[in-house]
Amino acid sequence: MTRLFLPSGFPFVAAAAVGIALALIAQPSQAFTPYRLLLQAVRSPQSALAFVSDKRLKANLRRVLLVAEPGSALSVKSYVAGGHGYLVGWVADDAERSRLEEVARGVAGLVSLAIYLPAKPTGDEAPSATAEVELKARVMASLRVAMGGDKANIAVEVLGSHAVLIGVLSSTGKIQDAALAARETSGISGVTSFLSVPLSGDEKRIGILH
Repeated sequence: MTRLFLPSGFPFVAAAAVGIALALIAQPSQAFTPYRLLLQAVRSPQSALAFVSDKRLKANLRRVLLVAEPGSALSVKSYVAGGHGYLVGWVADDAERSRLEEVARGVAGLVSLAIYLPAKPTGDEAPSATAEVELKARVMASLRVAMGGDKANIAVEVLGSHAVLIGVLSSTGKIQDAALAARETSGISGVTSFLSVPLSGDEKRIGILH
């Protein structure tokens, strides 16, 4: 195993960047690392290897979904957090939901798969995309107040008036805080939380890498 020694006082942001760079070397499919990705990695409670693994799995998951159901590209979002896969969005019917779930379960490396894929109402009951965007902004604002910097580790989707939270947080207490903040947001009728804590061994170790 390669051991990385960093000088005393080496800034944690720099240490995290080094860790991500090493992880990407181990994953040749990741061609380059934009600053935004490095910033996400620094804020994440996951180790560098776990963070990069999630990004790789998400890309693989998205790829198989687009091949199986190209029409789902705009209506269904795929996520991977802590090795767990999630599909969130509107589907046309049960057949589309079953097809997406089937191909997603075939992605190697996923620990598990959870879905929130209701059939999209039509006619007078069809959801307003504008209203969904506005509700999402409200939920994100509530999370920003309740969670501070930890809000960056949470993805939010709103379907109708139902909020779905996906991400990795450092404790179950923070997961409960996030769910409560979303639930108490004006206009939200319900919340599904797909938030998790890092898997054993995948936690970020704050301080000097050695």
